Parts: sequence; structure tokens; C-alpha cells
Amino acid sequence: MVRISKPAAQRKDEILDAAQTLFVTKGYQATTVEDILKAVGIAKGTLYHHFSGKEQILTGLVRRTVARVVEGAKEIAESDLPTVEKFGAVVASARMEGQSAELIEEFHTQGNAEFHLLSIVETVKGLTPVLADVVSEGVEQGVFATGDPFGTVEILLITGGFLLDVGIFGGDSSDVARRSGAVMRAAEILLGCAAGTLNVIGAEQEGGRGREQ
Repeated sequence: MVRISKPAAQRKDEILDAAQTLFVTKGYQATTVEDILKAVGIAKGTLYHHFSGKEQILTGLVRRTVARVVEGAKEIAESDLPTVEKFGAVVASARMEGQSAELIEEFHTQGNAEFHLLSIVETVKGLTPVLADVVSEGVEQGVFATGDPFGTVEILLITGGFLLDVGIFGGDSSDVARRSGAVMRAAEILLGCAAGTLNVIGAEQEGGRGREQ
């Protein structure tokens, strides 16, 4: 049998793609390295050339997923949208869809807390500078009034990332709506804008939920 040599980045993506499908369908704990090898059609040595094991594969998936979210957020931040709408669109872009959402849901299962936390931390780290630039733009326009756009965004993303995650705090849709409203009001205070300015974010989120139903 002739082995096909592929560029490292391509082979790495193939491993991550196969692992993501398996983690979503079988669950992370139930998936074995042998399952991944079989799905990709490679030898064990090839996999270990790119990853030290299953944990590093999942870490790679988290970082790749977040990197794609951040790239989308950057495109929004560089668009011609009005600043407040842009702020809302960047926040909404952090919402995972499709298999990425199913992968994040897998983090909520017992034993995967480490990767759940990693997904939140990586998202905050990746989105903070992007959203801080949008806030700085708003400060220049007089829409926002904060002397520390980066720190303000960091606080908001950390608060929202944890408080609005039902995998951490639990609750039903009414609890999430109540917490979302509280985060929104806190954001307007920290950003120094008038009450109701960020209602566009609520509209973005409602639109997203409507599309998902």
C-alpha cells in the first residue's frame, strides 16, 4: 500500500475534523485514539507526530474553533456598520453553530470541565482586542465613554461568558433572559452610554434564536 504524504497543516486539520465528528457523535470520553486513526486512515505514529494524545487533539479543536470565531469577528469589526450595531454583531458572532455548538455542548458533560473552561478563556482572549477596537471607535465618536476599552471589554466578556453559560449556572430560558438583561445594563454603565443603547444586542440574539428554531 502506497502511503500518501500530505502537508502537515492539511494532515492536522484532517485529524481535527475526524476527532470533532467523533467527539460530537460518540462523546469525548467514549472516543479512543484508535477510533480517530481509523476515521482518518493513518498510522498511530502519524497522529503522534502532530498530537501527543486525545487531550491535545481536543485542545487543538478548542483553539481552532475559537480562531475561526475571532476571524469572523474581525471581519465584522472592519465593516461599515454603525458602531453600536457592530458591537452587537461582534458579541453575537461568539455564538457557536452547527458541529461547533455540539462540541461546546460536549464540554458540559462530566469530566470535560477543563476543556469547557479553556473554551471560555480562549474566546475571551481572542475577542477582547477585537471588541476593544470597536469600543475605542465608539469613544472617538462619542457613543461610548470609557477610559479603558480593553479592560472594560475583558470584564464584560468574562462576566457574560460565565454568567450566561447554562452549563455552569444552569437555569431555563427565563433565567438566561434575566441574566442577559443584567449583563446588558452593566455593559451600558461600564461603557458610559445611555440606557437602551445596547438593545441592538438583544435584537441580534433574538434573531439568532429565531434562525436556530
